[in-house]
Amino acid sequence: MSKLKKTRTLSNILFALRWQFRLTPGYVILRFAQSIFGNVVTLFEHTFLLAYIISCVEGGKTLIDVLYFLIPVAIAVAIKLISGPLVEAYLTPKANSKFYMDTRMTLYKKAAELEIAKYDDTAFYNDFVWAMHRAPEQIFNATNTFIQLVSMFVTALIAGTYIVATDATALIVVAGMMVSTLLLQHSITKRNMKREEELMPISRKRDYTNRVFYLANFVKDIKTGAIADKLKKDFTESSEQMERVAVRHGRMITLLAVLRDGISALAFDGAYLIYLFYQALVKGKYGLGSLLAVYNAANRLSGNIRRVIMMLPRFEEQGLYIEKLRTFLETENTMPDSGTLPVPTQGDLVIEDVTFTYPGNDKPTINGVSMHIKQGEKIALVGFNGAGKSTLIKLILRLYDPDSGTIRLGDNAIGEYPIGDYRQHFGALFQSFEIIAASIGQNLTMNDTPLDKKKADEVIKKAAFWDKLNSLPDGYDTPLTKEFDDNGVNLSGGEAQKIALARVLYADAGVIVLDEPSSALDPIAEYQLNKTVTELAEDKTVIIISHRLSTTRFVDKIYMLEDGRVIEQGNHDSLLAQDGKYAEMFRLQAEKYR
Repeated sequence: MSKLKKTRTLSNILFALRWQFRLTPGYVILRFAQSIFGNVVTLFEHTFLLAYIISCVEGGKTLIDVLYFLIPVAIAVAIKLISGPLVEAYLTPKANSKFYMDTRMTLYKKAAELEIAKYDDTAFYNDFVWAMHRAPEQIFNATNTFIQLVSMFVTALIAGTYIVATDATALIVVAGMMVSTLLLQHSITKRNMKREEELMPISRKRDYTNRVFYLANFVKDIKTGAIADKLKKDFTESSEQMERVAVRHGRMITLLAVLRDGISALAFDGAYLIYLFYQALVKGKYGLGSLLAVYNAANRLSGNIRRVIMMLPRFEEQGLYIEKLRTFLETENTMPDSGTLPVPTQGDLVIEDVTFTYPGNDKPTINGVSMHIKQGEKIALVGFNGAGKSTLIKLILRLYDPDSGTIRLGDNAIGEYPIGDYRQHFGALFQSFEIIAASIGQNLTMNDTPLDKKKADEVIKKAAFWDKLNSLPDGYDTPLTKEFDDNGVNLSGGEAQKIALARVLYADAGVIVLDEPSSALDPIAEYQLNKTVTELAEDKTVIIISHRLSTTRFVDKIYMLEDGRVIEQGNHDSLLAQDGKYAEMFRLQAEKYR
C-alpha cells in the first residue's frame, strides 16, 4: 500500500472550511460563535468568578459587590446551557443533512464525468472509493477541529493576558510543558500513522471477508461450498495480525503518552503549585482568591495549549485524507471532449485500422482492426475469451480512444461529436449489468420521467418478459430487489437480463450493442432474443458479442476475432463454407447440443 502523501495540510484544512462554509454558511458562523462563547464563559465561570467571590469574602465585600460579577456570568452560563442543546439537537442534524447531500451530489457529478480509464488506475481508484465514502465526514471533522482550535486560542489569549498582568512566571512553565508535549505528541502521531499504515491492508482483507458473509451475491456459494471455513480462517488470521500490530505499537504509544501527561502534571500540579504557595504563604503576594485565579488561569492556558498540540496531528491526518478528495476533484479527463458537431441520427459506423493497448500492457488488445458496419446492419463479434471483442465495443462507445486508426460515425470521426451526445446514440447491454433497487418502470426509464406505457409494453414483449410482468400484481410499479422493500421481487438471472434488454430497447437508440445478451437465458428465451434482434426497426444497427454461435445465425455479418485481429468475416453460411476457425468453433458447440 502506498503511503499517504503529506502535502498541503493547512491548505487542505482551509479547503474543508471553505467547502462547508459554502454549503452551510449560517451554521459555520453559529458554530464559531457558540464555541468561542462557551469556552470564554467556562473560563470566567470556573476561574475568575470563584476567585472573585473568595476575594470578596476575604476583603469583607457586600453581597451587592458579588452580584455585580455573578449575575452577568450566570446569564452567560444560562445562554450557554440553552444554546448548546439547541445547536446540537436541532441545527446540527439539519445542517448535516444539507451538507452531506450537497457534498455527495458534487462527488456523484464528478464520478459520472470521469472517463473509464481512471478506473484502471488502482491508486486513483482507491482514492476515488475513499472520497465517495469518507469525504463528507472528513470535511465536517476538519471544520469542527478548526473551530475548536480558534475557540481554544481565544480562551488561551484571555488566560495568558491575565497571567502576564499578574505573574509571568507561569509562562515559563507553560513554555517548557509545550515543548515537551509537542515533541512527545509528534512521536505518538508518527507511531499512530505507522500503525494505521500497517493495519490498513490487513483491515481490508478482514473487511472483505465480512462483506462476503453478508452480501446476498455470495450466499449460494457459501451455502453450497466449503469456502465458509476458509473465510472464517482468513478472518481469524487477519484479526490476530491486527491485534499483534496494535499491541506492538501500543506499548510505545502508551509509554510516550504517560511521559507526555506525566511531565505536564509534574510541571503544574507539582513545581508551579509549590511556587504559587511559596509566593502566597512566604512572600504574601497572593490572597486565596488571587492564588486560585492565577493557578486556574495558568492551568487553563496549559490545558488549552496541550489540547491544541493534541489537535495539530488531527489536522495533519484530516489534511491527508482531504488531499485524496482534492486529488479526486482536481483530476481531469485525458480524453478530449472538444467535439461540436451534432450527432447524426443515422449513418454507417466505420472502423479503420484501429489499434489499442491498455495502459501497463505490452501487447495490444486490438491490433489493426477494420470494419464497415452499414446503417441498419446486424453484425456479430465472435471469438474465444481474450480475443478483444468487448474492448472493441468500448472503443466504439468511446469509453477509450484508440492508440491509432480512426472510428467514424456518418461522415465524421467520433471525436468531432460531444462525448455525451455521441454515447446517447448507443443503447448498450453489457454482460455485467445491474438491476436498480427501484420499480420495474424506473428500471426501464432509468430516470424519474413518467413511463410511456405503450412503449414499455412493446419492449417488454420483445424482451419476453410480458408473462412475468402480468403475473405481478403491481405491474410496472413492482419494486425490484428487497433492498428497501420487503415486498420487492428478486428476479432470476434470466429475468433480470430480460429487464436489462427491455431497458436498452426502451432507450430507442440508433445503435444497439448487446454484449453476451444470451448468457443467462434458457434456449427458448435465447431463440426469442434472436428473433427480437432480427425484428428490430429496419434503420437500427445492432452489434452483438456472443460466445454461443446460435445467435450469430440471425445476423447479416459475422466478424471472427483472434488476438485482437479480424481473422474471418462473412455470414453464417459463408463462414461454415470457409471451414476455418468459425466453423471449428461452431462444430464444437453443436457437438455439445447433440
